[in-house]
Amino acid sequence: MSRGIELSKYDYDLENDSAFFYGTGKKYKKSMDLDGIILDMSEDDYVMAIEILDASKKFNVSKNDLLNLKSFDANIEVNKETIKVVMKINIIKRNNPISKCMEAVGLNSMNLPISNQGIALCS
Repeated sequence: MSRGIELSKYDYDLENDSAFFYGTGKKYKKSMDLDGIILDMSEDDYVMAIEILDASKKFNVSKNDLLNLKSFDANIEVNKETIKVVMKINIIKRNNPISKCMEAVGLNSMNLPISNQGIALCS
């Protein structure tokens, strides 16, 4: 099943280097950690938020660059065995747009249903 949602908020903790992308209107059920990429799942087993620990290192940008985030999108592919998350950010640096991508893969240890989910945040 394919599903897309638009995220409504973005927070970045400069001191802890943690980025948090989340939506509203869903009830939280559980979280899954894919090596510092934390997926918050709603009651219907879809991603409702993503937290990225050590975000500047994972995206290979400075912490200050993450204060100038213009957009974020992620594609989450869930199959019987694994979960793959491919993320892209767009930032502005010296008045120039820059795109950075990263991915995380982990085991589907929570037996989430097979799906393809897209989420996006535009500021």
